[in-house]
Amino acid sequence: MNKNKENETINTNIVKMDPDNIDYNIIKEASEIINKGGVVVFPTETVYGIGADALNDEAVEKIFKSKGRPQDNPLIVHIADYSELYNLVSDIPENAKLLADEFWPGPLTMILNKKDILSDKITAGLQTAAIRLPINKIARALIRESKKPIAAPSANISGKPSPTEARHVIDDLMGKVDMIIDGGSTDIGLESTVVDMTSEVPMILRPGKVTKEDIINVLGKCDYDPSIIKNDDKLIPKSPGQKYRHYSPKARVILYKGPIEKIIEKINNDYEKFSSEGYKAGIMSTVQTDAYYIGKTKIMVGDRTKPLTISSNLFKVLRDFDHMGIDLILAEQVDDSGLGKAIMNRLSKASSQTIILRKSDTPLTQGESLWDRRNVPVRRWNMNILFVCTGNTCRSSMAEGILKFLLKENNIENINVSSAGISAFEGQQANENAIKVLINKGIDIKNHKARQLTEEIIKDTDLILTMTDGHKKIITSALPEYSDKVYTLKEYALIVNNERTENISLDIEDPYGMNIKTYEETENMIEEQLSKIIKALDKQ
Repeated sequence: MNKNKENETINTNIVKMDPDNIDYNIIKEASEIINKGGVVVFPTETVYGIGADALNDEAVEKIFKSKGRPQDNPLIVHIADYSELYNLVSDIPENAKLLADEFWPGPLTMILNKKDILSDKITAGLQTAAIRLPINKIARALIRESKKPIAAPSANISGKPSPTEARHVIDDLMGKVDMIIDGGSTDIGLESTVVDMTSEVPMILRPGKVTKEDIINVLGKCDYDPSIIKNDDKLIPKSPGQKYRHYSPKARVILYKGPIEKIIEKINNDYEKFSSEGYKAGIMSTVQTDAYYIGKTKIMVGDRTKPLTISSNLFKVLRDFDHMGIDLILAEQVDDSGLGKAIMNRLSKASSQTIILRKSDTPLTQGESLWDRRNVPVRRWNMNILFVCTGNTCRSSMAEGILKFLLKENNIENINVSSAGISAFEGQQANENAIKVLINKGIDIKNHKARQLTEEIIKDTDLILTMTDGHKKIITSALPEYSDKVYTLKEYALIVNNERTENISLDIEDPYGMNIKTYEETENMIEEQLSKIIKALDKQ
């Protein structure tokens, strides 16, 4: 067998196999490759995986080199039977056992505390490991015959769309792996759901076929990890798909969001515009919209009412556009509930631009301006207001305390006030200087506990007021569908009082690490803005 030295071409053996008619001679040959430190590509129910002995660091290194994968991106370890889990992890929480009973074998990966048998090479230096028990018969037969856990990320060049057919693997990894087992098209077409079971509330690090709602039905609790709603180059990923750009074809993907009739109109206009400029544009349509697109180059990805038809075709369609030499892929959004959450996660990561369309995106009448069309949330019953800063210990915690005080002082009821941080440490107390400054105003925030901003919090909020434009952009770029309710605090105070926001700094700078005087200045600025808002709300 050829050694996978850097820049050395391997004689890749391609074999076909029917998942319902396992050829155990091929499985035995593939397992021998695994046990000798080689690399085998095999199908799973999600995407094709590039596998090596998870207990052999030299073999695992071949995965990283073949894919061009960053070393700080951990790998998922695949097992054939639940009993093998005890060899790899130090403890199995009761919640993990419940999820395994419900979803294993299947497209669910669980993050658990590892044993030393799994090296830092697999886990990127973390004390946790990602473990999955696939349902695909070829995958399980190979793992069983190898008698080893198999590390297997998606079998593609890092950053490209994951492979859902053997031909995609051949395009990317021919000559870089020892064997490719062609088991036909994968069923789901998107990578597994990854859920962190080491936290009190199970956190989804990567959405997939097993949804948040599915997990809540079993455990009664689950949430999305904050990494799903923010991009952070300093993030230490606990799961594949968290940090680096993924799923991107050679073509530039533009994602359109909004009312479907507006999307169709905009895509048709952009298709003609790009074509007139000499670009080769392609439209990713659905069963319901295909007939409405005028473009000659379009591929139907699936049925909007049947998300599995879209997930199983998404990466294939992206790759097909590349084979057609397309420069720009114009893609419409789908409903992001259930499996749609995972589809939109992959589309968002693949896209280089998102265009958001509103129902009000109609021509302006004479004398009308966009300013006149602003849609600003104002006082109403049971309004939820959220303040956001970085750590939720200084500015946003102060703003929460001040607004609660002002609402009570002005006898304004039924407005709920809370705060969160873009990068908060859960449960951390408010900054000592922030507490001191507010105590002098008769406001007590000693019992404040920081919390991390999540999509669930954003979804349940009517008005989000950030401390800087940077915070606002993090939220609106990660979750553009909520852009209508996100403002900086200073921006909102100006708008509700019919004042212009142009050419004015809309930031309230972070006083963290500064002296008490800086905190007093910050408090005065926050109180000034909130007093303006209270004045405007009181007129409603």
